[in-house]
Order: sequence, then C-alpha cells, then structure tokens
Amino acid sequence: MKLIEIHDLSKSFGGVAALSKVTVESLEGETLGMIGPNGSGKTTFVNIVSGHVKGDARTLRLCGMNIAGMPPNQLAAAGLCRTYQSVRVFSNLTTQLNIDNARLLLDHRGVGHAELRELTEWLRLDLLLDKDAGSLTLFEQRRLELLMRLVLKPKLIMLDEPVGGLSVTEVSEMIKLLHQLKSRCSIFVIEHTMRVIRELADRVIVLIAGEKVADGPPSEILQNQRVIQEYLGNAHA
Repeated sequence: MKLIEIHDLSKSFGGVAALSKVTVESLEGETLGMIGPNGSGKTTFVNIVSGHVKGDARTLRLCGMNIAGMPPNQLAAAGLCRTYQSVRVFSNLTTQLNIDNARLLLDHRGVGHAELRELTEWLRLDLLLDKDAGSLTLFEQRRLELLMRLVLKPKLIMLDEPVGGLSVTEVSEMIKLLHQLKSRCSIFVIEHTMRVIRELADRVIVLIAGEKVADGPPSEILQNQRVIQEYLGNAHA
C-alpha cells in the first residue's frame, strides 16, 4: 500500500525556488532516506509535508488521504508527525509532563497505559520521569522527543537529522533504536551522517538545489557520480 504520494511539489521564497516539482512516493513499512547539501530543500520538504509551511503540489496524500493544507495537529491525528534538527521538548516540565502533554493531542486515540509503559521502558526513560526535561542529556531529550511522537500512534515519523550532536557511541545506540522503530511505524529520515542512511534506509532520495536528482537503494545512490561530486565529497562520513 502506498504510504505517501507527493507529485510535483514546489516552493519558492522571495522568488528563489527551494523545491522544484519534486515527486516522492513510498510504501507502507518502507524506510525512506533523503540526503543532499545544506540548502538543497530537505527541511523545506519536511516542513511542507508536515503542515508547517504551505507549498504547491499536484498531489499530496497520506494513505490515500489528501493532506494538502492540513495543520500539524490534524496531520498527527491522520498518522503523520515529525521531529526537528534542534530537539524540542518543554525544558521546564518533567519528562512525565512532556509525555502527558503529547498524549493530550489525541486524547483517548493515542496509546494506552500498558503500551505507554512499554514504550517508556524501551526508550530507557522510565527512570527519568520525575526529572525536568531540560536537565536531560541531548540523547535523552532526543529519545523523549521520539516518545512524544510515538504516543500518537503514527503511521509515519519524519526524522530531521535524528543523530545531530550525538557522540559516536550514541549514534550507534540511536541507529539500533531506529532499527527497532521500523516494526512500529514507517520512517522518513533526513541525515548528513551517511552511516545512518546506509544502515537504515531501504531507498534514498537525493535533492540538489531543490531538484530530485536520484532515487534508489543506498548502495546505488552512494555510487552515483553526480551525488559523489556535488554532495558526498563534502558530506560527513
């Protein structure tokens, strides 16, 4: 079953094209990666699909539903949510209150108490529930942000640089968690860390200057000469 269908997505800022007729489709259960240089339009793509920015598209669907123009809260109810390059938690609230606030978005339609307990333990946050989120390490905050999305029972989570700022050991741990996440929902991931793309993605989209220039399995994309010349030569290993 097709999960997302995006045809001819375009966006300009002040007359400068950030995206130009980008077409992306994915299947349910598929992990889709997106790579490209800074300024290539990756975050703009996620911002539009997740309802934070308006764009123009011939088709914008989630599981066959037209989601064009939907705000983030309606998209969350439909099964699509996202994380951010800079982690976003309520720093002055406890871990537990962050989770409770996230659950309020869907009320009874989110996860139940037993599933919430299992998710909290899986993400190793069960011993941190009484701590202020601002006192957690970056890796703990990233896990909390992920939990705050999972309580909404998403069909698709869009992750914008999920290992940004993490140590080498933490990157390995996050990759392991994201592998396990695949059994819970579909994943769309933007990353500059090629290890994440190689190990997680079933298929990779490449954006350069707002245009889709390649689409295929990681092994093929990482050997594409244009991708190597215009991006991978400057990308983080």
